Amino acid sequence: MAAAPATKKPTTGADGIGALPEELLFEVFSRVGSVKDLFLFAVTSRQWLRRFTDPAFLRGLCPNRGRGHRSRLLGFFFQSTRFVRCVRMMETRMTQRTSVSAPTFRPAPGSPLAPPPPPPPDRALTSLVADDDGTFNYAEPLAARCGVVLMQLVPRTFDLHPMTIASSSSHDLILGLSNPITGERHVLPPICSGRYVVCGYAIVTAADVDLDGEQRPSPPSSGHSTFSQLLLIGCPRIDGSKRYLHSYSAAAGTWSAPAMCPTLDGHGFDLAGEGSAAVHRGSAHWLYIDRAARTLAPRDDHYLYRLSAELGGAARVSLTKLGVRAGGKPRLCVGGDGKLSVACVYPVHVTVWTQQDGDGDGGEAWVRTRVIRMPTPVMDPNGLQRDEEWFEFSRGSMLVLYRGGAAFVVDLGKGVMEKVMDCSPRQFMDERYHRYVPYEMDLVEFFVSCLGGLCRG
Repeated sequence: MAAAPATKKPTTGADGIGALPEELLFEVFSRVGSVKDLFLFAVTSRQWLRRFTDPAFLRGLCPNRGRGHRSRLLGFFFQSTRFVRCVRMMETRMTQRTSVSAPTFRPAPGSPLAPPPPPPPDRALTSLVADDDGTFNYAEPLAARCGVVLMQLVPRTFDLHPMTIASSSSHDLILGLSNPITGERHVLPPICSGRYVVCGYAIVTAADVDLDGEQRPSPPSSGHSTFSQLLLIGCPRIDGSKRYLHSYSAAAGTWSAPAMCPTLDGHGFDLAGEGSAAVHRGSAHWLYIDRAARTLAPRDDHYLYRLSAELGGAARVSLTKLGVRAGGKPRLCVGGDGKLSVACVYPVHVTVWTQQDGDGDGGEAWVRTRVIRMPTPVMDPNGLQRDEEWFEFSRGSMLVLYRGGAAFVVDLGKGVMEKVMDCSPRQFMDERYHRYVPYEMDLVEFFVSCLGGLCRG
């Protein structure tokens, strides 16, 4: 008996696109509206999962992004409207259900989050994250880590947090978190802040640590950019020598009771650098300067303190004196070798101190590991001397923004500086105060980590 003729399988749309030459595929995907749309498209079939977990294919979608630190900086968030917490402003926002003044995102050159031409390149946060209920109306960006952006929100009366302007709830602090890549959103319950000033925060993701505080290699599908916990450090307006830790759990959806941080009798402390914590080996760390020691001792001879809070469960807080000669402007970060580092910033150089393994008597040993030369100081277009803002950047590096100048990433391990933008976003702003929040993520690592497990499964 003759064999029946083989039936040709109809070509699906996905198979048809997949048969296109590589250069045409790049042309098609480069026109997709957003990275989030690419992520959703990647999970439509196993074929596309394999495509979008191929690092070479992914990097080909952004040929102008390059490699290294430049490829990680996606842009900056800031609030272009002055954030004033007053009764009139709050009454106005209560009647508006749209984000008339959402945070602005300024993409870095070649960023895949940049809007399609023509200019201007800026876009609103709400063009990246759904906001049909006005949640991010007039929000102020505070910090970003692992793709998650932390913002302070304005209270409203409709649908969400009921309040009366004349009541004490007008002093409540309402925070929101979002991930512009995945669309994840969280609006946290109000926390009373009328008597406190929030001076530090730590964004914790699901892949940071085990509950026992031990560092672990995260499985590819563990969600490196999934929000898990938020820590806040607040100090009373009356007694600035005390600190309290507030912890919010995304799983429980509640704030824990505030825990008092350890202090030194009669000593006041100043936060060194930005309020964002360095998350390292199961704890969040903030760097503080002993105000009295800085006043009485020579500038290059006072010691720093590290305030640490354990992640997960009931946070335990500790205060540790660091053996670091803290001249200049000290900043705390995690080095590329996984150790804590303190970068002391001077006008023309940066001195890097690195934490060593235990010295045998229960203490910590810190060693000066590198001195990095800075670019020659320049004047901005208005004739003002440069000033700079420093932020922790991933992989043992720091991002520095110069007024009227460029943006650089300082690699603390290699001792080199890399220009990531020809001009700082501060160059385009007026003289009013604006909080710039760098938004960085390696999109290739993100796709591979989130989709790799599905592909192998």
